[in-house]
Amino acid sequence: MMRTIIIIILSTVVLAEAKGQIQFSAGPGAGVNYAIHTAPNDVRFSRLDVLATAQLDMQFSRYLGALVWIDFYSDMSAKLKNNDYSYALAYLSLAPAVKFCIPGSPFYVYCGPGVGFRTRGRAKGVLYGVSDHAEAIPGMKVRVDVRIGAGYDIFLSRRLTLSPFAGFNAGLNDVADGSGWRAHALQAGIVLRCNIFK
Repeated sequence: MMRTIIIIILSTVVLAEAKGQIQFSAGPGAGVNYAIHTAPNDVRFSRLDVLATAQLDMQFSRYLGALVWIDFYSDMSAKLKNNDYSYALAYLSLAPAVKFCIPGSPFYVYCGPGVGFRTRGRAKGVLYGVSDHAEAIPGMKVRVDVRIGAGYDIFLSRRLTLSPFAGFNAGLNDVADGSGWRAHALQAGIVLRCNIFK
């Protein structure tokens, strides 16, 4: 799926570049990541944490573009105790998305895949086969998700765009092999982009 989306984005970039329509902007952003975790036996836990992000926006026409997100977020940056265990997770993720602009409006919606690479994964307790002292979560995998969301482009000047956004990331695979533990997230924040070629 990710390969298909990348091919579509690259094909659109080539066509737009040939017509001289493409516009690039990029910049940093910040927000919040509300992690929602589900596990077997109706175990559920959640936490609100900080989201650090960067965004590349490629606008091909008035109606179509692409976004590339680079996110750093902690599903549990501080250990969250729930019964007899606690854990701490953090990911660095890359997420290309197709951007659909609503005609005559600064609103847009986006959708696409995401891949999260673990930067932290420690647990304490007996829930996922770890001991009573904190240690690495066994069998942790690269996180794969699908993302949908919406945003609003506020054009501050010819060069600067402020873009608040909100979205949902649905985890598609287990956090650790065979655990049945899935991680999802609600995210919201704001990005300040600079138009590169204007």
